[in-house]
Amino acid sequence: MEKVRIGFIGCGSHSTENLYPCLRYITDRADLVAVCDLKEDLAKRNAKWFGFERWYTDVEQFLKQESLDAVFIVGPPSMQTSLGISCLKSGLHVFVEKPPSMSVEEARKFLEVSKKTRCNVMVGFMKRFALGYRLAKKVIQDPEFGRPVHIVTKFANGPYEAVWGIHPPSKAYLIGQAVHHFDLVRYFMGEVKEVYARLYEASVEEKFSYSVLLTFDDDRTGVMNLNSCQSWSKIDEYVEITGDGAFVFIDDMATQVRYYPKTDWIKMDMPRGINVGNFWELNHLPSRWNQSRYIRGYCGEVEHFVNSVMRGETPSPNIEDGLKALQIAESVWKSAQTLSKVTLF
Repeated sequence: MEKVRIGFIGCGSHSTENLYPCLRYITDRADLVAVCDLKEDLAKRNAKWFGFERWYTDVEQFLKQESLDAVFIVGPPSMQTSLGISCLKSGLHVFVEKPPSMSVEEARKFLEVSKKTRCNVMVGFMKRFALGYRLAKKVIQDPEFGRPVHIVTKFANGPYEAVWGIHPPSKAYLIGQAVHHFDLVRYFMGEVKEVYARLYEASVEEKFSYSVLLTFDDDRTGVMNLNSCQSWSKIDEYVEITGDGAFVFIDDMATQVRYYPKTDWIKMDMPRGINVGNFWELNHLPSRWNQSRYIRGYCGEVEHFVNSVMRGETPSPNIEDGLKALQIAESVWKSAQTLSKVTLF
């Protein structure tokens, strides 16, 4: 395949600000064919702004009249699942945002259709493509780091409302927001075997906090701090991974990485016990690579999806990854409600 013929369903604020702009960097590999949105003014606007040939407000007409290879679908999870299944049955590869579906049950149906049609679904867990997390992944794959044995994460923001009809807000948060970090712990550590969670809910309904204990295979461990009691003006996010005598710390939404290896990277005439670690931070010179969309991972995920379609490869993360992240979310909720350990497998 020389070029991927792309359609895009959904012209809301998230897709317009974070995903559409990334397409301009892959026009050597992609033809931007058509966009579709229920609101005519938004469909017209995005077609004009981002160089698509045509626009639609009727998704059935969009799919019937256009010859496409792949489609981006960005909207509420139930919409992504229903339209995604229709697109798979039309022979199209599909990109959807996280979470792909409202529940594990919906995601399982999505996965089954993907397998049956042999068309792929990529899920937009963009943090896997954030520069800091990509660097950390490379660090922990180095034999010198050893096998990751423990992970600590914090993901905190301001008050979180009920979304997509999911109540209460503390449950909606697990599916709509914390699902980012449920995918990250799998990305770095592998499958989650068990969870044990406690939930605190403040007098204000949209403020709450979770403490989550994780167990992976071979009884490796993890701890997650997930809460909506801080601020949207400064999302507090970090991940720390411990290996064999080494650890790596990814801070400030993956814009800083500190790696402390088992042995110093340079020999110094200094007292024993002083570790000269390695440090990475952003280069703030204006360039394509230092844009927020690249740093946060949006451009990386868009490019990966298009490349996967071109090469006939399964993208990662895919719909199975989306399903497993939702399994963790539902297990954390169940554990917090029952005050008991929940086994995933």
